[in-house]
Amino acid sequence: MGMASAMSALQMITSDYQQAQTISTQIQADAQTQQMNRWKILQDTQTKIQEIQQDVTVNRAKSQDKMFDKWDEYIRN
Repeated sequence: MGMASAMSALQMITSDYQQAQTISTQIQADAQTQQMNRWKILQDTQTKIQEIQQDVTVNRAKSQDKMFDKWDEYIRN
């Protein structure tokens, strides 16, 4: 095995290593993007839940006010 052969083998190993590093970097970037997307979905879901809970609370209060007004009207008549 000559010097040229050894250099060629070293270049192939270096090239493979660089390709592996590039693939690893891409995988990490994709994982981070997916994690950010999941976080956004979680935030949107929590916001929507909060809005629904507030709507339910307001509607309950309005319903109770209406029932009280009807009961009050019934008693006064």
